[in-house]
Parts: sequence; structure tokens; C-alpha cells
Amino acid sequence: MSTKPDFILQTFIRCTQAALWEALTDVDQMNAYHFIARDIRWDGDTLVMDAADGSPMFRNRTIRAEPMHRIEATFAPQWDDTPPSRSVFLIACEGDHCRLTVEHYGLHHPVATNGVADGWARWAAGLKTWLETGQSHRFAEETTAGAKNAPG
Repeated sequence: MSTKPDFILQTFIRCTQAALWEALTDVDQMNAYHFIARDIRWDGDTLVMDAADGSPMFRNRTIRAEPMHRIEATFAPQWDDTPPSRSVFLIACEGDHCRLTVEHYGLHHPVATNGVADGWARWAAGLKTWLETGQSHRFAEETTAGAKNAPG
């Protein structure tokens, strides 16, 4: 298991730690802000994400969760035979806002503008908008609606 992340994204969100935790674990909220998945649900400890047409996108199994602070999960795209990688969400409260750090380990897809980095940036923009305004907005280009390499 890799000890150094292949990709890191940080964002600052004006919200409580509890609100951020809920947004990262509640499927109703995830369905409101995720930029590409349209059907998100829990199956035991696995977060199942499907596209609007019902095709499978991701199956992310929770490895470890420390409520309000950390979620570690597999990151398993379903569109090819790529082995699962691992993502970690780290939450830190900083007064009236939170710092969310996303670390991605063991990537088998390139961290490129049209790949993993772009997907995480779009995902984080939707999450931030949702938490700060209560408005659902999906930061997806029409061309990414069926794209692969999109983070979950």
C-alpha cells in the first residue's frame, strides 16, 4: 500500500464539521452535489454510484471511518478492469469553516486535466456549493456526462 498520495486536493468550506461529515456520508446529499453520478446508495459498507443511464460507475468500500475527521475507502471504477485505488477524506475544523483534504493513493489512471484531477475538482466544487448555499449544482461539462476517470 502506497504511503505517499498520488494526488492531493484541498478546499475550504464555510460550514460546520458536522455538516461536512453529513454531506460526505449521506446519500441524499451526495445525490444533490455529485457532478456525474446520478444514483448513489449504500450497500452495507460500500458506496454504490451509478450513472444516469443506470450503468455502474464506482463501488467504494469503506476501509476506516473516524466520525467528523476521516473517511478512508477503496476507489473502484466499474468501467474497466482497473484495480481499486484508495481515497482518504480528512476534515479539519478551522473556526467558522472546515478544511477538506482529499488524498488519492495507488492511482492507475493518469492525474491529468481530463482525468482524476479534473474530476476531484468538479466534485469538490459541487460539495462546496451545496454546503455554502444549499443549492444543488453539478459542475459537469456535457462531454463529461459519460466520462470515465471521474472520482467518487
